[in-house]
Amino acid sequence: MQGMSKEPRVRRSIFAVILSVTALSAAGAASATSPRPAAGPAAAAAAADDPWEHFNRRGYAIHQFLDKHFIRPAAMIYRALTPGPIGKGLHNVFTNLSEPLVFINDVLQVRLRRAAATTVRFAFNSTFGLAGLIDVAAHGGIAHHDSTFGDTLGRYGVRPGPYLFLPLIGPSTVRDLVGVGFDTAADPVHWLSYPYRTEIGTSATVVGGLDTRAEADGQLKAILGDAADPYATLRSVYLQYRQGEIGGDNAGSNLPPLPEIDDSSPPALPPQSPPPPTEAPPRSGVSPAPLIGSP
Repeated sequence: MQGMSKEPRVRRSIFAVILSVTALSAAGAASATSPRPAAGPAAAAAAADDPWEHFNRRGYAIHQFLDKHFIRPAAMIYRALTPGPIGKGLHNVFTNLSEPLVFINDVLQVRLRRAAATTVRFAFNSTFGLAGLIDVAAHGGIAHHDSTFGDTLGRYGVRPGPYLFLPLIGPSTVRDLVGVGFDTAADPVHWLSYPYRTEIGTSATVVGGLDTRAEADGQLKAILGDAADPYATLRSVYLQYRQGEIGGDNAGSNLPPLPEIDDSSPPALPPQSPPPPTEAPPRSGVSPAPLIGSP
């Protein structure tokens, strides 16, 4: 009974750690103090998205310190201890554990084809992929995609609200922070009952966070390494990425905005095209030109 009472507190603490090492965290890519952006139209537009900038920049500096001295070193040690196929297998396992929550949000967003693809991924990788160690679905052409409750809210028109940067959480918005809370409560993996549930769940969360941070290291350096104002660069990248993910514009998704249109619907004829002949439609692959007018 005592262990069960401590479990929610432990999970909340570890959840804060895994959020701090998301792929868009500030990864110690710049100094602890960031310069203020110059005044102008771009600064005015940024101020509309980031009205709490002074507070956020303080949180960013604290986060950088923690990442530089604690989080990134731990992630690099994890990478050294899990070389090659070992690290790849662990990464695949953590990705597979996220699929049930991805499925829930796909269904809530009425992205049924994506939900079906997620189901196939989870079924194949959990069985033929040895509990997710091998991503057999990706080899078959079904790639993983992310889907959160923040995406779900955005798909139904909920505005992101002010930009936020919180230590040990990283870049977010008011909408995405609410989404994180829902995802934490709704994740089916957290509701399973098994021996040593707290110990296994805590270890998996910590290792999963280190895996995410290690995977993101190269990309973070490429994005923020030469930035004059890393805070502003990270904010711009995060907000554009989130808008693209919700609207279906991010690389690899090619998803239309709500409502989705059935791909089987025939395309409308362009206005300049002549109407097809009524007496003898052309066969597939044959130009309609000879059938229009006299020979």
